[in-house]
Amino acid sequence: MNYQFNAKDILITQLGEEGVAFNSVTNEYFSLNETSFKILKGIENNLSVDAICEQLIKEYDIAKSDCEKQVNTTIQLFLSKKLITKE
Repeated sequence: MNYQFNAKDILITQLGEEGVAFNSVTNEYFSLNETSFKILKGIENNLSVDAICEQLIKEYDIAKSDCEKQVNTTIQLFLSKKLITKE
């Protein structure tokens, strides 16, 4: 499944290795750790979940199954906060 960044309502800013997302509709800020920021940027850049996991696996040397589980958990959170949508 592919996801799309909600560019209409969401602004993201990098702060060092981490980031912040702002929902202009709800006026909510979301603090993003380094990994969740990379996942959100990957979705913004139209990368598939597999491509995002490949990048994270190379960078963090983690098991593919662990990466997929964590990325999917983060994506569910992003969906619930309307930072992204399903395509």
